[in-house]
Amino acid sequence: MEEVLTPEVEEVKASVFLKEHEEEQQRALDAVKEIISNQELLHKLLEESTSVFESQPNYLGSIEAEKKVAFVGDTHGAFDVTLYTLLKFLHDDSVDKIVFLGDYVDRGEMSLENLVLILREMLEDQKSKKKIVVLRGNHESPVTNYGYGFFKELSHKAEGFPYEEFKRLFSYMPYAASVNGYFCVHGGIAKDENSDSIAPQMRDLTQINQLPRGDEDPSDPIAMQLLWNDPRECIDDFIPNVRGEGTFYFGKKAVDDFLNSNNLKGIIRAHEVKDAFSVEMDGKVITVFSSRYHQMSAGVLIMDENKRFHVLKILGETS
Repeated sequence: MEEVLTPEVEEVKASVFLKEHEEEQQRALDAVKEIISNQELLHKLLEESTSVFESQPNYLGSIEAEKKVAFVGDTHGAFDVTLYTLLKFLHDDSVDKIVFLGDYVDRGEMSLENLVLILREMLEDQKSKKKIVVLRGNHESPVTNYGYGFFKELSHKAEGFPYEEFKRLFSYMPYAASVNGYFCVHGGIAKDENSDSIAPQMRDLTQINQLPRGDEDPSDPIAMQLLWNDPRECIDDFIPNVRGEGTFYFGKKAVDDFLNSNNLKGIIRAHEVKDAFSVEMDGKVITVFSSRYHQMSAGVLIMDENKRFHVLKILGETS
């Protein structure tokens, strides 16, 4: 099995880049605010975005990119990180894909703006390059939205707008994709319900497409694990996770079994608080975390055209 080298790290300040693109930044912010202030526009955005997700399978399959790929972890309302990523990479011809790994809302104060920005750009991108990939995170769910801020934020910024439209949108977001031999998912791989081995859906990834569509929480145990599970180097298979019932830590043996079963090189995921990123299990599991809510750097993981990894470490800053 080919090992992943430790990514090279470049420290950047999003504020410097955005100041250099001040007009584009302002246009994006004005467009987002216009959508939020007009419920007809917001409804249209959600309706069209939901339609896109409904047309996609739970597992987007194998994506082969010849040029660079950018992977974005939890943003949690980090509007500046998302905008920085989109302005820097969306219209860069040396970049084939931008993969968002979930958790666009909750915690941060601009969750609604962050989500609207991603959806707006995704819809525009669907007309031409289809460069943007949007996956579901565990915070795209009423399980978290009522307690971690998004529902309350929506009620303040778009008073009277039905949260049910967001629940429907979230429930159709795809769970996973494989990009250049790396399984991309928010949380991790899933445990079989009746043993300590990986679930059947982890041996044949197309079986992920058999998981229920429109699953709001989600209630399906495999879908739940894809969004909530975490890696731990100190274990072999699976043990219960402190995140709650039905969630698990997965270990080295489980990862090797999963990768060998699917002829994959590694796993790229988000979900855990990191100072931009972490590399575990001999380079087979890379976590990227793109939120600054936890007062650390936000990361954007880059796979270059030679399939080597780099990290843009977006430094925390008050300006």
